[in-house]
Amino acid sequence: MEFRLRVFSEVAKSLSFSKASKTLHLSQPAVSKHIKEIEIRYGVKLFERQGNSISLTPAGHDFLQYSDKILLHYEELENHFLSLQQKFPKKIKIGASTTIAQYIVPKSLAALKQRFPDTAFTLINDNSATIEHKIETNEINFALIEGKNQNPLLKYEKFLDDELVLVTNVKSKFRTIKIGDLTQLPMVLREEGSGTRHILEHQLTEAGIDINHLQIEMVLGSTESIKTYLYHGESFAFVSIFSVIEELKNNKLQIIDIESFEIKRPLYFVSKQGYQSSIYDTIKLFFKKGHNNRL
Repeated sequence: MEFRLRVFSEVAKSLSFSKASKTLHLSQPAVSKHIKEIEIRYGVKLFERQGNSISLTPAGHDFLQYSDKILLHYEELENHFLSLQQKFPKKIKIGASTTIAQYIVPKSLAALKQRFPDTAFTLINDNSATIEHKIETNEINFALIEGKNQNPLLKYEKFLDDELVLVTNVKSKFRTIKIGDLTQLPMVLREEGSGTRHILEHQLTEAGIDINHLQIEMVLGSTESIKTYLYHGESFAFVSIFSVIEELKNNKLQIIDIESFEIKRPLYFVSKQGYQSSIYDTIKLFFKKGHNNRL
């Protein structure tokens, strides 16, 4: 029954039998059969079929809530007893916001893989808002994010301190500026929804600067895109200090100091309120160990 619930959950969240079949590595008729068996067992209709599209019925929405809870408890049960045997599940998904996924997580994932070679780790990365949503909808159980810890449905645990620094091309004549000078510089920003964008807007507002008053030259969806853009122009951007360590060493970018202004931000482990897992606890220990010099 546990696998049948997973089939239903995948169809319900993708609203597509064909997409679910590809994700689950099943034939489409097999997926349809699993759904039909559930409908027969409980005497309900779970999906409305309209041409090539499907939607959840009211009963389907209720069933999804119950199935998510059951699958979550099943995973907690499995994780608990596997940990007693010093074993990890065959597959583990870890979420991470974009900056963390690119510059912080890989080191610890390599250590985890060496310790648990039989486990396939999958890293799901997106901006912080999307990662939090994936936890809410049980697509992933835990993640690492930057930004504000504001969602009351989620539990946040500080992992690491980060700093956003203003960087530009090494050819720039600027070395130090005042906070008010930011409104005169061509700026490149991350997209709305990213943790970097959120904390930047908050800190600038605290300093009396409306982000809409900046000369925003470009909005890009990743730090790597921003860095490449800066190589070939005279723009400025706020990025994580972790993301430019190699560029600073190789004299590709430079940090511009801002008088009496800095942006510190905590990075968090995040999970649903009440979520408990010895597997999650082990993973947190690996990440803390890998970065304990900055905790």
